[in-house]
Amino acid sequence: MRSKYLAAMVLAAGLPAVAMAAETEGSDGVDKAKWSGDMALGFLFKRGNTNSDSLNASINATRDSAFWRHTFKADANNETEKNPDTDKYQRTAENYYASYKLDRKLGENSKNYLFNVGTYEKDNFSGYQYEASYAIGLGRRWIETDRQTLDLELGPGYRVQCLEPEDSYGNCGNSEESAIARVGLKYVLSVTENSDFRQEVTSEFGDGSAKTRSESVFDTKINSHFSLRLRYLLETDSNAPDGTDNTDQEFSVGLAYKFK
Repeated sequence: MRSKYLAAMVLAAGLPAVAMAAETEGSDGVDKAKWSGDMALGFLFKRGNTNSDSLNASINATRDSAFWRHTFKADANNETEKNPDTDKYQRTAENYYASYKLDRKLGENSKNYLFNVGTYEKDNFSGYQYEASYAIGLGRRWIETDRQTLDLELGPGYRVQCLEPEDSYGNCGNSEESAIARVGLKYVLSVTENSDFRQEVTSEFGDGSAKTRSESVFDTKINSHFSLRLRYLLETDSNAPDGTDNTDQEFSVGLAYKFK
């Protein structure tokens, strides 16, 4: 089982290099596609009856060319709260998430594409030391207008969940490994000239369990580069380890810097 997982991750790591090489094979030998996306940062400080500090940061980047589309996501959340008995701050939340997805469009103007995606998540309060997955499959852009796009994806994959108390970001002597079916949705809407909405949902089904990550983002432009961002993240795990909740929710307000 472990060898299959490693082989899949090696394949995922090699595909971006193949895509980069293919993209530069244009008629003039130059790839004109550029990275675009945003970086966001949010803080929340509470003083009084509750003393706590929280910080969340995220990055979303996309590189879209005639036949290939790269999508990279990463976010982090940390929170500390003051213990009234010890008068010391203790960490109450700490999680990190990253994913890389590579799409191969089935024709320059085709709405269908093949995808492969790898994800990694480390949440020190989830009951798992880390979780990693890899999936391949078929996607289709069902809606594409000047105002909105809608992508739907479906494919098989593989998931590794490292159980505590192993203290590692990669190695694990006690893990749960299973085949999964991955379903993905991404919807982007230009609400007005100065505001945008994005909804991304991914679900992984395997071994009688279901794990879902849903991210909702609303941006309102302040100027050409900066936006005020409202973000809601919902994560559910139908088979969460004993002593942990099946649902995690995060709501944040912050600034986002857009680049292109």
